[in-house]
Amino acid sequence: MKKHALLLSAAVMAVPAAHGHGMVTGTTGSTAIEGGVEILKAGGSAADAAMATALTQVCMAAGSWVSYAGIMTMVYFDAASGRTYNMNAAYNTVKAETDATTLPGINPVDLAKDLHGGSYQPSGRTALVPGFMAGVEAAHERFGKLPRQKVFEPAIRCAEQGVEWSKGLQGQYEFRKAVLGRLPETKAVYVKPDGSAYQPGETFKQPALAQTLRHVANDGAEYMYRGPWAKKFVSALARDGGRMTLEDLANYKVIWSEPLHSTYHGYDLYVHGMPADGGVNLVQAMNLAEIAGLSQMGKYSQSPQAMFTLAQIAKVQMLFEYDPGAAQKLGIDLSLTSRVKKETAATLWKEMQARRAATVSSANPKPAHSDAVVVIDQWGNIAAVCHSINAVSWGASGINVDGVSIPDSASFQREAIAKVAPGERLPDPTQPGLVVLNGKPFMGFSSIGAGLQNRTLGALVNVMDFGMTPQQAIDEPSLGSFLFGVQAEGGPPLAVGKGDLTPEFIAKVGELGQPIVENDSLRGYWIGVQVDPKTGELHGGAIRELALGGRAVGY
Repeated sequence: MKKHALLLSAAVMAVPAAHGHGMVTGTTGSTAIEGGVEILKAGGSAADAAMATALTQVCMAAGSWVSYAGIMTMVYFDAASGRTYNMNAAYNTVKAETDATTLPGINPVDLAKDLHGGSYQPSGRTALVPGFMAGVEAAHERFGKLPRQKVFEPAIRCAEQGVEWSKGLQGQYEFRKAVLGRLPETKAVYVKPDGSAYQPGETFKQPALAQTLRHVANDGAEYMYRGPWAKKFVSALARDGGRMTLEDLANYKVIWSEPLHSTYHGYDLYVHGMPADGGVNLVQAMNLAEIAGLSQMGKYSQSPQAMFTLAQIAKVQMLFEYDPGAAQKLGIDLSLTSRVKKETAATLWKEMQARRAATVSSANPKPAHSDAVVVIDQWGNIAAVCHSINAVSWGASGINVDGVSIPDSASFQREAIAKVAPGERLPDPTQPGLVVLNGKPFMGFSSIGAGLQNRTLGALVNVMDFGMTPQQAIDEPSLGSFLFGVQAEGGPPLAVGKGDLTPEFIAKVGELGQPIVENDSLRGYWIGVQVDPKTGELHGGAIRELALGGRAVGY
């Protein structure tokens, strides 16, 4: 299989992939990435370093856009066996929640109203059974080489010594000030002992979190799923009407499954497997791109026809998610197992050409802040990881248990929850993956953000069809999500980065029927590392935003 994606902050990095070398990349958290490299240098595996990086990313985010009570997914290449594994540590639903329609909900289109004095009331029912820490333990137990305590060292150090309270964290805190001050335990985490708020540049320490992490490092995930933390968690939710039980936590199991496999122009693609739908969405999109002859239209940044076609392919996933009635009218088997087949894509493409596959006119996006990590170790093992709080900035419940922020992920996903049995795994949209060329790892990747699939689709086409390095692919115009709530001929506008396209190009794509708007806040973030088939060098790529701290570090 292929070697995984690595992040850069400013310039393309090339590091020999020979024995004794490795690389860590992440979408955010320079210190977290350096901690992962520290683990590699100590003899750790890709799994060890990826888990150490993810753990520290949550600490550096102050539990804001990622959480230890969130989710984790991973595609892993084991060099010794040549096999690729898929790990699903996404949310379980709460067994006692038998009617998802009664769950407290937030309207994602009008967050400001709902979160600041609207009809929404904080509720313990909006929490789901977390998978993050179970995923950390499962990845370490299967592929780790170092003691668990060593893997936790960078995150514990982060919590004890503190991180700089950045302008970004300050902005998120101001957005959630009322929520974070609702409960005494939460307020004690995010407000200084004298009652004043942290200011940018000050050091933010998390002593309660450090204690929790030490317990997990010593006792394992058992501490959070059956031990003292689990009991506090269930009690905290119950005080706000939550129905989660200790049985929900104790019964949580990580799912190991086969990754989804497909091909694209001679490459093998391995992505996050079922029961998740993120990998299905990506495989379907790549199949459509191949059948549509997208690469023959030229680079999407230079060809209005290619940009238009790429946008229509990206919309198909939303058709199934937001408008199942319209999808059923096509008379095509749209089950997950059918959607990954090339013959299904061929039939769907014919419908799209005939304009019978209607585009989506309105839908509610599902906010889900995340982080991504990709690691290659000295043995050639690769870990591609995505982890997410699946909520917006700590969530709106304001619950914090011993330093761990508790997201309100159920409030955004009532429809999805209603489709699975109570207590079962909730499908997730994450898309970590590997690309293989001639039986050898060629590239690893992961993505986050509002336009995670759109950005991934564009980046993969740029690398595999046009020979770009990951950084070159990332530096192409950034594709984000579709802007809902905006009435425009041709359906919801596609968001692109400000200044990425000329007004003339945007107008030409609009004439073809796809409106485009410039909006940096809706773009996706993709990271990748490519293994040169001839030299073995690693070419990493990341978004060039130093404020995020994402980069690739090799040794």
